[in-house]
Amino acid sequence: MLKSRNSLKSRHDAFALVLAAALFYVSDLGCPFKFATGISCPGCGMTRAWLAFLSGKPMLALAYHPLFWSVPAIAAIVLLRSRLPRSLFHTVLILTIIAFTVVWIVRLVTPADSNVLFSGMLTTDVVSVDMPAWLSFVQAFAP
Repeated sequence: MLKSRNSLKSRHDAFALVLAAALFYVSDLGCPFKFATGISCPGCGMTRAWLAFLSGKPMLALAYHPLFWSVPAIAAIVLLRSRLPRSLFHTVLILTIIAFTVVWIVRLVTPADSNVLFSGMLTTDVVSVDMPAWLSFVQAFAP
């Protein structure tokens, strides 16, 4: 009985996540993190990186996000975590968090976005620090 409740809760959680993602996509709000904070999230550029990689441009993919390659590896580890030693799973999780945090900090401390593309190219479409979108809505109605 408990297992079926957990399974049902997992399904509800998955449905809520898909629904939230669809809402952000349909409403053109974009990344929920950037919507709430005004700064790009640690995974910013990941979609562009995968599109570049799948288009046969691996160096551009690395430039968009140097950790794009880690997504399938992390997914495999999560799927196989019941077969892996717990310490290995936790070590990989901690190292992944550290790696994404380091990339994110490098991007945040370069406000001109000069380090966003790690190959040294400059672009204006990857990372920016803007006013949070929710604050723009509030200011629109402020006296």
